Amino acid sequence: MRSVAFMPIFCAMRSKRLVVIDVSIAVLVASVVWCAQSVGAAEEPFDAARWPRLRDQVRLNDPGCVRGGMALALVRTDAMPRRTRAEVIARLGVPDEGAAETLRYGLGQCHWDWRHSALVVGFDSPGRADRVGVDRE
Repeated sequence: MRSVAFMPIFCAMRSKRLVVIDVSIAVLVASVVWCAQSVGAAEEPFDAARWPRLRDQVRLNDPGCVRGGMALALVRTDAMPRRTRAEVIARLGVPDEGAAETLRYGLGQCHWDWRHSALVVGFDSPGRADRVGVDRE
């Protein structure tokens, strides 16, 4: 009889342990995903003179995250939104890639998987910057 009365308590304790394990795994997976998607550079102030000088270094085989810190500052400070395409190009120079709705500026290898990253400036239909972010290439 004793073992029958003990079963509900044992099952309740086991299910609590499973919940703790499940939550721990979910937190671990979320942390890995966040880490993989974040830029591996510390934010630094945007330097208009240094930005274009680093363009050639970005294209090297293993450049590191050359302009990533400055890109993070541009994203965080909202320095680009509402600027026209011409104003963005005047500030950042000729983009590495560009279409009517998006400009891309190389940053170097700023993510954990050594793929190149880019500052992406997107434009709305009136031609003003409305999206600024860092993407993996």
